[in-house]
Amino acid sequence: MITDGKPSALTLEDGRIYKNAFGLDPLVVSQTLEEVSKCKRAGVLINTFMLASDYGLVQFVQKVTEMCRGKAYFTTPYTLGQYLLMDYMSRKTRTIH
Repeated sequence: MITDGKPSALTLEDGRIYKNAFGLDPLVVSQTLEEVSKCKRAGVLINTFMLASDYGLVQFVQKVTEMCRGKAYFTTPYTLGQYLLMDYMSRKTRTIH
């Protein structure tokens, strides 16, 4: 699975969609981390391509990447040709040009 890294919505038990695109909603974050755990148990590798640099969101993506032993690619719209690769599978971090 490839994600943009921002947890912004979830499906409630009654089937309704709960959305909050502003900040990191604690309810959405906790449910997302539960899903990450389920993905890991099911053998689903999660790789994240991240354009944002918000501190809290970067920490969240780092946690998801660590939990599922995936990869996170950090860049900005201005530096798409370069990115910071965080690879928890090989336990390496490097800058790619």
